[in-house]
Amino acid sequence: MLDDSTQLHFPDSGRVELPFEFNPAILRCAAVGPGGHPLMVLLDTGTDPSAIDLELARQLGLRLGDFGLGQSAISNTVPFTETVIPWLRLGDLTLRNLFALALNLRASPFQVDLVLGYNVLRHMVLHIDYTRRQLQLSHTDLSRPASHPDAIVFDLCFYDHFPALSQMVKCDSLLLPLVTIDTGSNGSLTLSPDLADSLGLHSQADAVTTEQGDGFASRSYDVVCRPVDVVQLGPLTLRDVLVDTPGPGMGNLQQAGRANIGNRLLAQFSSVTVDYARKQCTIRL
Repeated sequence: MLDDSTQLHFPDSGRVELPFEFNPAILRCAAVGPGGHPLMVLLDTGTDPSAIDLELARQLGLRLGDFGLGQSAISNTVPFTETVIPWLRLGDLTLRNLFALALNLRASPFQVDLVLGYNVLRHMVLHIDYTRRQLQLSHTDLSRPASHPDAIVFDLCFYDHFPALSQMVKCDSLLLPLVTIDTGSNGSLTLSPDLADSLGLHSQADAVTTEQGDGFASRSYDVVCRPVDVVQLGPLTLRDVLVDTPGPGMGNLQQAGRANIGNRLLAQFSSVTVDYARKQCTIRL
């Protein structure tokens, strides 16, 4: 196994701002890697650790370790190996010795060369301005900005290193015990099969549709969808939210009690800030 010695080097200001693409409702931004290669990077609070496309890692001549099988949202058999990327630059932020899993990202329906996950994001404050399509990545030592009257602060817990809300979200009348915040998902609210059954959400139910879901490291899979009248997020009430659940299969979304908030729900707010060090999520209306 390779050691994770990932380092982040911020500019003197302690923060960088980057534009992001939001198609298809995921956070992707441009970066530069070894050899000056332009790269498309996905920022994903639902991934640990980071990842790089296997073929790209080979093209860059990166050292690769032994292969194993890992887990994704819908699969328990994702082949991967480990590697270290010497450097990566996002604007004025430089990452050095970036530890990542090398796996096949080419099957994704959108371009993604690298995925930045928990082993990078935990060293920063991630601010997503959905209105302006801007990311702000800040050093954790910077003081918190002044509170805004339209902002609500939620305490975070962590599920497998993924930021999560505990006992704060209701879907219709169903209290969801733990809901992860997943910027790598372009869904609204995803429920594990047991929670979906509690709401009567399954393939034989009335008023449901079946769509194709795509994971950046997994095959396409069936997703059963239906809008719900009300989702209560702390003091906030959201109406007509599309809820989905994966069909039978494997992966961590099959685990009992799993629920996941994606970008389609988060983008209803003007901005969302995930502060790993302070264990807080700030939502601005």
